[in-house]
Amino acid sequence: MSALALCAMSASGADKLRDHEVVLDGQGRLQAWTSYDNVLKWSMNFIESCPTVPTKFGDDPWYLVTSKLSPKGEYLANQNCQGSHAYWAMESLARYFAYTGDEQAIPPVRRIVERVLFYHSPTDWAWPNVPSTQDDSPDGEYTDERSEPDKMSLVGVAYLKFYKFTGEDKYLKAACGIAATLASHLQPGDENKSPLPFRVNRKTGEVVDNYTAAMICPVILFDELIRLGETGAGKYPAARDALWKWILDYPMKNQKWSGYYEDMVSNHSNLNQQIPMETARFMLRHPEMDPDYKRHVPELLALVRDRFGKTKRFGATSIKEQDICFLEMGSHTARYASIAAEWFSVSQDAGWREEARAAFALSIYSFFSKHSKDQCAVNYVGIGYTCPWFTDSYFDYLCHIQDGMAELPEMAPADADHLIGTDSIIRQVKYEPGQVTYTAFEAAGNEELRLSFKPVSLTADGKELPASAWSYGEFHGASGVLRIHREAARKVIISATTPKTSP
Repeated sequence: MSALALCAMSASGADKLRDHEVVLDGQGRLQAWTSYDNVLKWSMNFIESCPTVPTKFGDDPWYLVTSKLSPKGEYLANQNCQGSHAYWAMESLARYFAYTGDEQAIPPVRRIVERVLFYHSPTDWAWPNVPSTQDDSPDGEYTDERSEPDKMSLVGVAYLKFYKFTGEDKYLKAACGIAATLASHLQPGDENKSPLPFRVNRKTGEVVDNYTAAMICPVILFDELIRLGETGAGKYPAARDALWKWILDYPMKNQKWSGYYEDMVSNHSNLNQQIPMETARFMLRHPEMDPDYKRHVPELLALVRDRFGKTKRFGATSIKEQDICFLEMGSHTARYASIAAEWFSVSQDAGWREEARAAFALSIYSFFSKHSKDQCAVNYVGIGYTCPWFTDSYFDYLCHIQDGMAELPEMAPADADHLIGTDSIIRQVKYEPGQVTYTAFEAAGNEELRLSFKPVSLTADGKELPASAWSYGEFHGASGVLRIHREAARKVIISATTPKTSP
């Protein structure tokens, strides 16, 4: 999102945060003003029914053309950050589809990745087979020569996950094309120059900005490819390990977490919260990559809390985006909360649990503004920023709420059935009374569900799951939580009754 186009902060009384009455518990702790289930479903209602604007392609949903809307949720011709859209929209889809089985959530992501793929650079450019990650003349045509390698990487990850979701090989091929180009441009890097530049001219190869700490983005891309068995003739493991070493050697030590947002230039003194938090997320999910992650993760959380979260709202930490942008934003507060929640799961530190719970509650006070209608949410970016953005208000927001549900399952409704956490891509899911059926892309994985019924029968690829592979009951203080581990099986059926056997 643009950190320069600042919207005025509205006055708020002691009993209101933005458009909603503040809800406190008996101890004066901030509570969510509505259910997190509503946050997810009403926000996705807006995306699924997004209005359109005419382009050369026909009637394009706004998210294909622009990133920013008016405070009332009206169309604005603003910069479009399609690279970020692709990644974060896929991240939200992966979680939301598993949670609901809502097939109407698929077309928006397909539209985004198809449009981005359509404008990959020609093979004779200096940076071939890579996307334009930002459109500075929003018209639905992604023809800008300048692009950002970290966002190219994020697009590649989106392609890989959409490939897993759909089985369409063209997305895997496109991700490999991006990875090959990135690997060919990799440099050693130092404290002033990252191994891949922040911004380049795809056609000429000119380096426009040479530093970004966001090397976690290509690390994730190369790592995802390696786990799929794609090694690029050995280049991808070498690239991933070199990038990861640079992260540990430089920004992890000197704290120069700068260079992410599309309208920013290299500036080591302008730190942001996005890069350290996403780096911490990778550490938590891949602890084998960092033997010191139990020291590094709380250090990164403390950095973001102390630098970007100095403002407290009813005891909850409110996170701003970056040093030059002093406005509190719901998506970044939710991102911070999701990392705090994952760290609580590792550390079992109750203080971080409460930090996560309160920040999640605060993050939804910018959700469903007074301009929303008919359970179709117009979301402010945050308490301090009214203009909705498709990244911060939707795509790079909802996925953090769902990550929170996996660690704090009380955020999910107790009277319904939902898959609230998985380390796989769920390709199919069906919710029926007393039964949940799902199919994952990965042959081995872990899932977490909150159920309204007690499971009696669990099968994986038609075979009964052994008792050692699942548990049901209370988890992190919430009831009705089912946790499953799969090995060499993709289709799981969970039922409240024992299946009838043939005579």
